[in-house]
Amino acid sequence: MVNKREKNEEANKAAATTVPTAPKPRATAKPKAAARTAGTAPAAKPAKKKTGKASGVGAEDIALRAYFIAEKRQQLGLPGDSLGDWIEAERQLLGERATHGVN
Repeated sequence: MVNKREKNEEANKAAATTVPTAPKPRATAKPKAAARTAGTAPAAKPAKKKTGKASGVGAEDIALRAYFIAEKRQQLGLPGDSLGDWIEAERQLLGERATHGVN
């Protein structure tokens, strides 16, 4: 009777003596019907502007304002954290936007 070790050794020898085959080529996706008939690639969608959640205020603007709020808070030795600074920055920017009537 053949034990597991001998079976594994035989399988390893058999695998080592076989000739490797070339990998099969991948199937490519077919172009969309509109692109096939027009002869050109479909137009790219315009990039969306990153904004805060349904606020219309950009995340970069909030981040910059939060940075200055944090700097002032630390200079004055006031307690707080970055989340509070972010929320305050968003509140200020939304308030300014409503006051100045900017859409």
